[in-house]
Amino acid sequence: MTPRFEVVLKVADAMAVLVRPAPGGREERDQAAQAALRGATQRDDLLIYRRPSARPALKPPYHELGVSLSHRADLLLAGFSPDKAIGVDIEIGDDRGFDPITFAADHFSPGEAAAIAGLDIVPALDTCYRLWVAKEAVLKISGRGIFDGLDEPDLAKHLDRIRISGATVRLDAGSRLPAIAVSVIRLAAPAAEEPTYCALACALG
Repeated sequence: MTPRFEVVLKVADAMAVLVRPAPGGREERDQAAQAALRGATQRDDLLIYRRPSARPALKPPYHELGVSLSHRADLLLAGFSPDKAIGVDIEIGDDRGFDPITFAADHFSPGEAAAIAGLDIVPALDTCYRLWVAKEAVLKISGRGIFDGLDEPDLAKHLDRIRISGATVRLDAGSRLPAIAVSVIRLAAPAAEEPTYCALACALG
């Protein structure tokens, strides 16, 4: 089956494209992401390669870290910016055996954890997944990930906007991160399927 793609998020001059079905192997996913990004941007000179660390990157004339990839099950999210470092993340929401309050207390900032603990289970799950993908996308810009912890960036004061699909949150530069814009979307799903959360983060300046 030929993969299909759709643009699901835009932040500044960056975009995130959802590709489905995602091929099984990493090389095949890279090729599918490259084809989808070329189609979405109309840039036939866009070339994805892998750094020695296995992180995806772009050949000139584009910013080397102007591409980011994330996949879950048969879904692939590919992000692109011509001149800025970016990060994307995708997660499939699953409430079976997943406790958002415990997860937030273990991994998020105290303010974020307290906010989630004060919600009923359905909005708590939604908020938890939105924060999760937003943080992962932001951390990918610095080359870090969930293994370094999800307490930073602290998005507690931005929860109202994080809950609005497609809204942009702007974060000031910190000790380990540049100024960043991030956006999250929850994709509509049939009643029998789990929701899908996507995030796109782009360095500013």
